[in-house]
Amino acid sequence: MTPSDTVAPLLQIPWIARQLNQPNTICVPPTCRAPKPDLEDSLIAETLKTPRTLTSVVCFYTQPPATQPHVPEVNIVMTMGDGMNGHPDTLHGGITAMMIDEGCGIYQGVNRERENSLSGSSGAESSYTGELKVRYERPIRTPGAVVVRARRVRREGRKEWILAEVRQWVGSGEGEGEGDEVVCARGEALFIVPRGGGKIKL
Repeated sequence: MTPSDTVAPLLQIPWIARQLNQPNTICVPPTCRAPKPDLEDSLIAETLKTPRTLTSVVCFYTQPPATQPHVPEVNIVMTMGDGMNGHPDTLHGGITAMMIDEGCGIYQGVNRERENSLSGSSGAESSYTGELKVRYERPIRTPGAVVVRARRVRREGRKEWILAEVRQWVGSGEGEGEGDEVVCARGEALFIVPRGGGKIKL
């Protein structure tokens, strides 16, 4: 089966469906899942877009008022197979860190698009991870689904600090039986826009 970044399969997971069905919720596939000619985002758009890796990636958030240029919190649902394990039935810790990093980037992308839409601008500044700290709280089981929840701490000039949590349902029935949504990992990231607003030259 080919991976599909659509909401339909996520609605079959009760604990995620409850979040997606909240009023004024916007659900969209992130732009990082689309292959690009210059190979930007190729890790998420190609390498990890298989039935055993990231089978779907969809972001959702509450639609803010028209006068508010900033989306305070963005959630990213990632469903995965068993092809990224570090231990049996357990996601590799490096992939968990990647999910946090990517979730923060998706958060920034959502807000850039909204700010550009409200201002009538078409510009987009690329930012790069300057620092990423990850605290692992508990293993993430595979195959399964997680929600990465990202929000801004502050922004100063070319720098932006973002917090993210990786959450998974622990218990029976993926949200229908006994259990709870728990935090499996927390991340603190610093992103920096290069001087001049362009891309870093390699």
